[in-house]
Amino acid sequence: MLKIIQDEKINEEIIKMHTSISKLLCVIALFCTTPLYAKSNDQNQTSCQEVKFQDTAQAWAGHYYLNGVMEVGSELLLETNGKFKWYLAVGSLDQYAEGTWWKNGNCIGLKALPKYSKHLEIFPTRLDVEESHLTVTWIGGRQDGAYVRATQ
Repeated sequence: MLKIIQDEKINEEIIKMHTSISKLLCVIALFCTTPLYAKSNDQNQTSCQEVKFQDTAQAWAGHYYLNGVMEVGSELLLETNGKFKWYLAVGSLDQYAEGTWWKNGNCIGLKALPKYSKHLEIFPTRLDVEESHLTVTWIGGRQDGAYVRATQ
């Protein structure tokens, strides 16, 4: 009988220790994943909320080249009428789209026309307005590279 009581106490201690270790592992996991979200853009958004095109956004109209992404070629043309043309080439994949764009606060959104959007595997879902470039957020929320205005 004494052995059974001792075994139960040992089991209780093991359960308490297991629970404490589980809690500690959860805290460590949370702590380790926090940096993944820290680099994320405004309010952890992966898209720029669509708004009506404003004439003041025309200041961002122009021809841009993608910089900072190895072995990828991409250009973006933001037209003064709220339309855009975009292409990207990486390996054997070529992507092209036309559609509308808008500026909402510190971000620029792109919406491809349906005839293009259904075929896009890679597409910038959000462009964050920086001092001299547009930081890119791609489908899936990954930030990589920036569109820089072409010099005259």
